[in-house]
Amino acid sequence: MSKTVLDQILDLEWEMFSQVKSRSPVKCQRSPDAFRSIRGSLFATWTLAMLTSYLGDLVAARELGRNLLTEKYARMDGLIEPLTTNPLIEVVVDLETEWQRDLNQRYPALYQLCCRHTDLPGNGSDFAVYLHCELETYGVDTLDLYYGNIKSAMADGRNLATEALRHLARAAGYSDLDQAEAVLAQKMGRR
Repeated sequence: MSKTVLDQILDLEWEMFSQVKSRSPVKCQRSPDAFRSIRGSLFATWTLAMLTSYLGDLVAARELGRNLLTEKYARMDGLIEPLTTNPLIEVVVDLETEWQRDLNQRYPALYQLCCRHTDLPGNGSDFAVYLHCELETYGVDTLDLYYGNIKSAMADGRNLATEALRHLARAAGYSDLDQAEAVLAQKMGRR
């Protein structure tokens, strides 16, 4: 049986991610299952066209000897110059940052444990910096499709950050975000 586009993406990303040496090592770098779950929840909100385009970006990069995840983390650490100045990146980051703020208001315990914050210093732990640096690694077609997906979701009144977190919560065994929030809030002594 052939691998799905998503499986191929996760395999290539893991191959690249496991080689990243950043200033601040990431916990999931030692856990391929956690990495696949987290990244898979994000990709669950993507269209097949987006996934296919991004897989092409990853394959092309590997053929050129580039590691897109190393480049992303090098950008986050301020070690290399911007990879692109595509104006869509700023638009996407602004729109998604609003989704993150909404998510934080609705599910604060989940947000604290699972998400990059929007109010931290301008380093890689800040959501906007992380997303900006990731988007810089995408090809033009992938970035155009990504923006189109966001615009479509907004037109439908959907918050893709919430949807991604819902996928992650379900993968962790929760029935929905409300249940996950209640359990985590209780563990954190919030209710």
